[in-house]
Amino acid sequence: MSTSSIAAVFDLDGTLYTGHIAKAYGVHHRTQRVKRLQHLAYLAVHIPIWWLVKTGLASELAMRRIWAQNMGWMVCGWRPEEADKAFIWIAENYVRPLVKQDVLARAHAHRDQGHRTILVSGTSTPLLEAIARELGIDEAVGTPLVVKRGRYNGASERPVCQGPGKVARLEYHIGPDSGIDWEQSYAYADSILDLPMLEKVGTPVAVYPDDPLRRHARLHGWEIFG
Repeated sequence: MSTSSIAAVFDLDGTLYTGHIAKAYGVHHRTQRVKRLQHLAYLAVHIPIWWLVKTGLASELAMRRIWAQNMGWMVCGWRPEEADKAFIWIAENYVRPLVKQDVLARAHAHRDQGHRTILVSGTSTPLLEAIARELGIDEAVGTPLVVKRGRYNGASERPVCQGPGKVARLEYHIGPDSGIDWEQSYAYADSILDLPMLEKVGTPVAVYPDDPLRRHARLHGWEIFG
């Protein structure tokens, strides 16, 4: 007879650490002197989308989807084993120093209770897996990168792990027979855009939340952490 298990799901950017993955690639590529033109091209295309959001001409969720969908540009042309070196460097040298220690302690407390700790982010899956290993989190659910002829071709699989796509990717990762008791499970995020993931569980937690999420959390009696 199978028993149900409890999951503790954590967003990455803004929740577990204070940085941004696009900036992480920039720091790596600049200091290691690799693929700097690709990073500049990525910024040249995507920074204008950020300005459209600021002026109200585009939604933040659409921006996040596009940014995550095209993150594969940063490693385009590399074999997975080549990119893995960059992923490990980013996890150790960019993400680790910017971790919110109080949030990470909460993740480790869940792990110590036997809960399945899962990092869920629009970040490319192999990079997210390296970050999860560095932070002592059990599993990672991100946006898979496409490999053609043994190399990353710059594309990402759909759906991107953002907004409702986070729930879709999480459910696909967990599988239909996982035995997860979602009503007893936890989710941690900082943005109102993560509402679909937060509403998936019985105990949603707003972590250092943006104003819309803070208002929503107060209205519904959710814990506000940090």
